Formats: sequence, C-alpha cells, structure tokens
Amino acid sequence: MVPARRLTTLMRGAFLRNVLTLASGATLAMAIPLLFSPLLTRVYSPHEFALLTLFVSWLSNLAVAAGGRYELAVVLPAEERDAAHLLALSLGICTLLSLLALMPALVARDAIAAWLGAPELAPWLLFLPVSLWCAGAAQIWVNRNNRLRRYDANAQGRIAQALTVTAVQLAGGFGGLGVAALIIGQTAGQAAALMGEWRRDLAARFACFSGLSSQQMKTLAWQYREFPTVNTPHAFVVALQESLLLWLIARFAGTSIVGHYGLVLRVLKLPAAIVGQAVSQVIYRDLAEARTAGKPLLPILKKTVLLLGALAILPFGLLMVLGEPLFALVFGPDWAMAGHLAALLAPSFYLSFVCAPAFMVPMVLKRQHTSFAIVLGWLSVNLLVFAGVIIQTRHIAWAFAAMSLVMSLYLLSYTVWVMRLCRREDRELGREGTSC
Repeated sequence: MVPARRLTTLMRGAFLRNVLTLASGATLAMAIPLLFSPLLTRVYSPHEFALLTLFVSWLSNLAVAAGGRYELAVVLPAEERDAAHLLALSLGICTLLSLLALMPALVARDAIAAWLGAPELAPWLLFLPVSLWCAGAAQIWVNRNNRLRRYDANAQGRIAQALTVTAVQLAGGFGGLGVAALIIGQTAGQAAALMGEWRRDLAARFACFSGLSSQQMKTLAWQYREFPTVNTPHAFVVALQESLLLWLIARFAGTSIVGHYGLVLRVLKLPAAIVGQAVSQVIYRDLAEARTAGKPLLPILKKTVLLLGALAILPFGLLMVLGEPLFALVFGPDWAMAGHLAALLAPSFYLSFVCAPAFMVPMVLKRQHTSFAIVLGWLSVNLLVFAGVIIQTRHIAWAFAAMSLVMSLYLLSYTVWVMRLCRREDRELGREGTSC
C-alpha cells in the first residue's frame, strides 16, 4: 500500500507533468503565430484582418455547439464503452450540423455577408461548413485524448494547427491572395489539428467505434442531457456575445477597427485562451477523478489559479502599460490603435486566462444551470454597456474600457462563486467522512 504522503507527491508530479506537456505544446503553438505576426501585419491590411475576424467569430459561434457539448461528457463515464458511445454521438451531431450549415452558405451567403457589413466575405462563407466540421471534430478529439491522458497528441495537434495556419497565410500574403489565404489557412489549420489529435485512433482504424449500440447511445444521451440543454446555450451565448460585439464595432466604428481588434484577439486573447484551456483540460480530468474518489476539489482549483496568475502577471502588466508603443514597434505604425485596445483590455484578458479553470467546476458538480444563469446575466450586462457607450459616444476607446471593467468584475465574481461551491462540496465530503 502506498503511503498517503507518497501518493500525494505522485499525484502532484503527474499533475505538473500533464500541465507541462499541454502548456508547453500550447506555448509553442502560441509562439509560432506571434513570431510571424509582424510579417502578416505587413502583407495584410486591417480590413483583410477584419474579414478574417468576422469569419472566425461566426465559425466559433457554431463550433461551440458542433458536438452538442456531449464531447465534454466523454471524460466523465467510468466505463470506456460509454465514453466511446458519447464520442460517436458528438461526432454524429457535428456532421449533421455541418451539413445543415451548407444550405445557407450556398443560397444566402450574399445576404449574410451584407448583414455582417462585409460583402467581400460572401464567397468565402462556402468554407464555413468544412471549417465547422474540422473545428468541431478537433474539439471532440481533444476530450477523447484528455480522457485517455494522451496530452501529447493534443499538444501536437495545436502545434500542427499553428504551423499550417502560419505557413498558408504567409505564403498567400506574399502571393497577393488577400483574404482568401487568411480563410483557407484557417480551415487548413483546423484540419491539421484534427489529424494530429486523432492519429492514434486513425492508426487503430477507429476501433473505438466497433460494436456500438444505438440504444445505449440514446440512454447516455438522456443521462448527460444537461450538456446539450444547458451547457450548449451557455457556450453559445459566450461566443454570440463576441460576434455581436464585432457587429457593433463594424456598424458604429468601421471595419478597420474590427481589424485592429482582430489582431488583438490573434496575438493576445486567443493564445492566452489556448494555454488556459490546455491547463483546464488537465484540471477537468483531475476534478472529475477527485470528486469520484471523494477527495477535496478546492486545493486543486486554488493551486491552478495561483500558478496561472503568477505566470501571467508580468506580460499582461507590461501590456497594460506599454501596449500602444509595443504594437507600433512590433507590427508597424499602422497598428498602434490595436496596441491601445490591447492595453485597455489587458486586465480582463489577464483574469480570463487566470480564471479559465473555474469554468470546469460546474460541469463536474452538475451546477450548469446556475453557471449558465450567472454567465447570461453578466454577458448581457457587458453587451448592453458596450452598445450603450459606443452608440452614445461613438468613442471606441471608452467602449472597450467599459467592456474591460465589466468583464473583469464578471470573471472575479464567477471565480469566487466557484470557489465557494468547491468549499461547500469539500465540507460535505468531510462531514460524510466523519460520520462513517
């Protein structure tokens, strides 16, 4: 029998090793586009970046629901066959949704692009169904690999995506292909991520799908119904808020500002989200195991939040103070406005990075209804405040400053709520243990 202290040491070592595997892959995946972004900003205009940003935003809006969020449930069952049924279920939903997205892309792409305020985007909306399937399948496989602790495959998928996107967009930029290369590179990168993530199952000829039962799939679909009925609207609302923000910016500040904001998302928010989500994958698995084993949750969450906070304080602090001159120096003087926006948004980006693991807890504790209500309330306030400021003042900096403040308050309050939730759960486990 392994002594308790020795077991704790082993768990800590495994946790750190898994975090380092994912975080190192995510960091490399983040560094590649960051390294080449100064070249991209010199071969693409803010307007072209704006078109890419709008495409990715609405793609992300659909991709969060691509698997019906059943992919998140893949981590939870004790039996491997149940996990395989959930995997097949989520992939089937992803395929169906992608086929449904094909019809509006074929018959209404001009109207959709005009509504977005970017008519030039119309021909490239045909890439949306393909991009949607690749993005949805990739996030499904991230959770399968997470369940099986194949963190190296997830890391390799992210690196393959970063390399492919950067290579295609750079080649297309120097070749004068414009926004076509940006969107083709985005789609190719998602396909590369998928191939990297499912290479082991591909080598095994997807043996995980053999002998599946449609009846068992229906049973599990009902058992985990909170994921499509509660978690999907939750994720969709978060993504929709970003899309509506971009629409407001395009409508009241112009597509050029969308391009500047798109660069901020590309080099700051999205890379930070990749690293934060990589760590969250590990903690999600560890929290689920800890709850099943009756172990405390709060120490796991606290340790992760403190680690992320220490890692991020310096870069985001520098960004808040020197954002505008740094962007002008690195990306060219035409992108100074992006640096100004980045400095305004730095506090909320920092908290979004640090607090990312907190969003895993309600799924483990089956408190997704309450989580959704909190998120819906705060994001509604954020959108209303942003819209009110930009419509009344037409001053983009004030609107982004207001958004940063509201989002910071939201992230702090949500994390406090989650920590209290963990503390209450741990106390109940303690009382149960005492009574036994």
